[in-house]
Amino acid sequence: MTMVDYKTNKTKNVANWWQSPLGQAVLEQEKSALQSLSQHFHGYYQLQLGLNPSLLPALSQPNIQTVIAAQADIQACNEALPIKCHSLDLVLLCHALDFSADPHGLLREVDRTLVADGTVILCCFNPWSLWGLKRLFSWQDTAPWQGHFFTKTRIKDWLNLLGFDIIDCKPLLFRPPLTSAKWFKHCQFLERWGRRLWPFWSGSRIVVATKRTIPLTPISKNWRSKQLFSGRSVASPVTRGTSP
Repeated sequence: MTMVDYKTNKTKNVANWWQSPLGQAVLEQEKSALQSLSQHFHGYYQLQLGLNPSLLPALSQPNIQTVIAAQADIQACNEALPIKCHSLDLVLLCHALDFSADPHGLLREVDRTLVADGTVILCCFNPWSLWGLKRLFSWQDTAPWQGHFFTKTRIKDWLNLLGFDIIDCKPLLFRPPLTSAKWFKHCQFLERWGRRLWPFWSGSRIVVATKRTIPLTPISKNWRSKQLFSGRSVASPVTRGTSP
């Protein structure tokens, strides 16, 4: 099997898992949470990376929302987006960081395409959770356990290096990753208690960060006209009288 075939099979496995009952339950929670964070979705050009079904909330103001993923509006490499620099107002990474071969390169590409004061929103799995524990004891060549679950501290460090400030973080998914839809539904009460008692152990989180820009304040300089002569009084020229 070539490297291209391996990457293609890996992408198909991830796409198939999102269509499973457990994957659909995760998407439903994240879509609902993103709708509650609609105040952070601003600007005209908004892009989603990672998943084909759009999780971008419907907004009242006019905008253009585009999805880059397999079988989506545009198919492209997330680490080399066919988008010009400083042209996007918002980028939503739906677990694109979890399954990226170069996560820091992906964030650099997001930084390149965002305008000043642009916003990036990340949906990521949490390694310090029952989902992260499940990943440790699972075959890591199957979805979604083949991905990399990054801690909030690691993501914050990467964003700080690129000039981003985290302005909001919403924990989600406190139920264990049960494959049975029936038992997964029975554990719904854990969501309410988890948000109150153990938000650090959430299965996934939504991180909102804004691009930091340094305002340039012009410094006015007191200009004064150059004096040809010094401030001293200039002596009047002496005229010599002519002899009669």
